[in-house]
Amino acid sequence: MARFSAADTLLTDDGKKSDGALQGDPVGQAVTVAVLETTSAKPPRKLASWRAEKWVTVGLLAFLLPICGLPMGRLLYALLAAVLGPHRDAVLAAAHSSAAWTATLHSLQVGLMGGAIAAGYGLLMATIVTLGDLRHRPFVVFGFVVQAMIPPQVIALAWLQVWIPAKDMLQAVGLEAAQSWGNPLQGGIGISFLLGVHYAPLVFLTVRAALLNVPADVIEAARVCGSPPLKVVTRIVWPLILPALVSGAALAFVSCIGNFGIPALLGIPGDYLVLPTLIYRELSGYGPSVIPNVVILSGIVAALSGLGVLVQRLCVRGEHYRVSAVRRTDTQHAPFRFQQHRLWVELVSGGLVTLLLVVPLLALMAQSLTPAPGVPLNASTVTLAHYAYVLLGNEATSRAFFNSALLAVATAVVLAVVSLFYAYMVEYRRVRVLSKFGFLIEVPYVIPGVVLAMAMILLYLRPLPMTSLSLYNTLAILLLAYLARFLTIQLRPVLSGFRQFPREMLEAAEIFGAHFRLRMQKIVLPQLLPSLTAGATLVVLLAMNELTVSALLWATGTETLGVAVFSLEQGGESAAASALAMLTVACTVLVMCAANMLGRRLPSGVLPWRA
Repeated sequence: MARFSAADTLLTDDGKKSDGALQGDPVGQAVTVAVLETTSAKPPRKLASWRAEKWVTVGLLAFLLPICGLPMGRLLYALLAAVLGPHRDAVLAAAHSSAAWTATLHSLQVGLMGGAIAAGYGLLMATIVTLGDLRHRPFVVFGFVVQAMIPPQVIALAWLQVWIPAKDMLQAVGLEAAQSWGNPLQGGIGISFLLGVHYAPLVFLTVRAALLNVPADVIEAARVCGSPPLKVVTRIVWPLILPALVSGAALAFVSCIGNFGIPALLGIPGDYLVLPTLIYRELSGYGPSVIPNVVILSGIVAALSGLGVLVQRLCVRGEHYRVSAVRRTDTQHAPFRFQQHRLWVELVSGGLVTLLLVVPLLALMAQSLTPAPGVPLNASTVTLAHYAYVLLGNEATSRAFFNSALLAVATAVVLAVVSLFYAYMVEYRRVRVLSKFGFLIEVPYVIPGVVLAMAMILLYLRPLPMTSLSLYNTLAILLLAYLARFLTIQLRPVLSGFRQFPREMLEAAEIFGAHFRLRMQKIVLPQLLPSLTAGATLVVLLAMNELTVSALLWATGTETLGVAVFSLEQGGESAAASALAMLTVACTVLVMCAANMLGRRLPSGVLPWRA
């Protein structure tokens, strides 16, 4: 068979390497080393390997069905039961209530406005960073993308602290009427603005990838014909990447629709409710008795998000320009030179990122270091009492640190193991039944977190069948929700790494009798370890500060960091909430920097801030 001919040249009949085997071929030599290390004098064990891979497939199905399939199926069943069941009149009346209609309109408003802001801001920054000869580009990209990695509830809390000194400045310049003004962020416009800024990196990454793939000869031809740079960008480049722009905007719209942290901190005090916060208020106020009504609201959120996902899918299919074989990655290959304007462009772009990221965090830090609201921050008033309180003096926040760390690490470890075997079976063995689970794996991440939480409540509200064990109000239900939510985050870099994997090594090892366990241990795991680490890092970053899912699933004793920040702020302890938020920001940045050090060994695009 042709498949064996390349490998047969590696070894002679007695198992020794031939003198002329693949001389000068580094890939072939690597294959030889792998085969020699993973084979032994024992006869081939193909039957045992086949059985092992069969059990791996069964194990993956046994994991994916309960984690991704059952919650979605239970939610769909609950929706049908609510609409067609005996209490459908009451349920439909709740769905047509003024509160539901108002929350739906508010969700559409913040989704559309936030998506538009994210699209404009992300497009502008992606164009400047990708097509221009900016210096210190990695720092600009890192600072821009970190806005999406910081928890949304922390972003909202930081911007709330900005208004206090801003109002004092307005009064200092003579605008006395500012004393009676309310915080403009606590409403639809403020929520939309922060959502747009927070999710602009989604558009940025999507558009930047498309800009890097725009054929260079198209831009060069337009420049040779005398077109000015602005006209080339607006008339040629942007129309080419329009599908990517609309796709990124649709993702931002879906994210804005499902966000809980920003609308909760900014909207609940002013009674500006969107669907996720309305669901939270109903469940927290009335408990399980309103589950049928809340299921309908969850269905509305899922439907709105589904429209955004559909638009995004259609736009991805609609990309029509050919892809350049060489991607531009540095300033030497930038299509446009800012020349004498470069310093001003760098100041404006860097200043914009600083203004929208660093200034709110500085206000948050100032709030965490002051002894009481209204006390000016100086050398004599600075205090670390709030940090000591959240770390040592508050049992709930101490538990939140432990619970979040435990959940994040457990989620990352479990998903790393699952993704390793899933990538092997899908990319190398081409197991069709597993390949068809790709869409189902993405659903728990694409749908809003409150919808996933609602599905988990429906599935695990009662004790498990044939047992008295209940997962409701325990860390176990949070772990299951996190596993479903972040599986696709862990899987994407591993699949990307496997696609760049030299399959000849696996084929040669298999031909010469290496067992499945040896192939995974000696070949697959070392090759994919960087991608596994990168995916686990992203999972830890997101799971440590998760709030949207946790807001409906936590109970006393199972608090998480996201819930703790939200609860402290809602309880009037803004300084303690600010201190806890600053600690989460510090942890997030440290983990991102540590992952950045490993970025050179990873496939392109695995770490979003290194795109």
